[in-house]
Amino acid sequence: MFEINPGTVAIMIPIVFLLAALAIVITAIIMDGRQKELKHRERLIAMEKGLPIPELPKIEKRPAHLTLRAWGFVLAAVGLAVTIGITAEAGFVHGVWGFVPLFVGIVLLFAARLERKETPLNE
Repeated sequence: MFEINPGTVAIMIPIVFLLAALAIVITAIIMDGRQKELKHRERLIAMEKGLPIPELPKIEKRPAHLTLRAWGFVLAAVGLAVTIGITAEAGFVHGVWGFVPLFVGIVLLFAARLERKETPLNE
């Protein structure tokens, strides 16, 4: 019924991906703005009625070493998968490109370990 040109599909995939990513970012920005507006409106109503102003909840910041460790594991796993996949398909000469994300992931794991040692325990 419909004839699909592979060249058209190859062009449409990144376009659709970018549009979807843009839609997600715009939705996140709008939702964050609405949350802030609701908190502001709640505080204004409390002030108008003479009620005590509700305190904003404290947001605990995630320690930096946990974020570094998570990204380190992800990049190391991706690098290992890319290395194995390309090596199996095209040979070791081309598979070495997977070492780039693998080693970046390993370096992030080392950085997370150093960050954890430097972070005071009471924070």
